[in-house]
Parts: sequence; structure tokens; C-alpha cells
Amino acid sequence: MKYLLGSVLVYLLLNSSISYAEQFTVTAVQLNKQIQQRFPIVRQYDDVEATFYNPKVIVRYLDNEIEIKLQVKVTYQGQSLEANGLIKDTATFQPVSNTLRFDRPQLDEFFITQDNMSDSTEAVKVVKQSISRSLPPIILLDFEQLDLNLLSNEPIAITLSPLGLELEY
Repeated sequence: MKYLLGSVLVYLLLNSSISYAEQFTVTAVQLNKQIQQRFPIVRQYDDVEATFYNPKVIVRYLDNEIEIKLQVKVTYQGQSLEANGLIKDTATFQPVSNTLRFDRPQLDEFFITQDNMSDSTEAVKVVKQSISRSLPPIILLDFEQLDLNLLSNEPIAITLSPLGLELEY
């Protein structure tokens, strides 16, 4: 009986040393609040200026993708047009800056909603071929701003869910 009790105690001690991870959810609302701080983004190439504004983070958990839906105002030779756009990239965690970001974001979709230009062909061509490929890195989430009160702000895993981002520590 003594040996059985000792064996059970050793078994429980060995199995109780398993560490339990903490999990936190960052909702789409929280992501959008943080990304609003990083916009507008203004880019210029030749005489064409594109202003990217009103971003909205879209979490597509079934496709394991994060996208940014936004509006774009393009100005060329004193005339302008408005468009809806979609920015895509692979979100990566940056341990030095403690952020989740798009390192090489690209304008994947560009749909003109209002065209006040006499000829928008050149402006649209510049936006699609040059400006869309020269966007700066975009911070999606600054972990310092989350204030989770953990020893490490670097998550073990980041997964997408219907609620947003699931962070495991």
C-alpha cells in the first residue's frame, strides 16, 4: 500500500509539472482601433498621389488570412478619383518591435467608385504598377499596447478565429 501511494504521488508530481498556456483574444474591433492610428498613408510617384485611408481589418479565419479593406483617393494633375482597395500580405511577428505586421503589403484589389478625372488611365496605371508595390510596412497589432501583464509579450502561437486573433502565451 505504501509503494502504491508513493507511486501515485510520483505520478501526480511528474504530470503536474506540465505548464498551462494562457490564451487571449484580440477582437477585430481592437485590431481596427490600433490600425486606425497608422493611417492615412500617403504615397507619391511621378505626379500621382495616392492617399490610403479609412482602413478596416478583415480576419478571414477559414482562409487563415488577414486583409485590410480601405479607401484610396488618387490625385493627378489637379483632378481626383476615389476607389475601394484591399491590401494583402502575410502577417509576421516582429520580436524586436513586439508587433504583428505586414512587411511587404500590396494593393491586391482596386475598384474605382467615383472618377472625376477627364482621363484616369495614367493615374490608375501608376497606382496599380508602382504605388501599390511601394507601401510601407503596416503594423496590425502592437503588443505593448495590449497591456496583458505577462512576463513575455511574445506569444507562443497566433491563430485566427471567428472572434479575431487568438494569442497563446
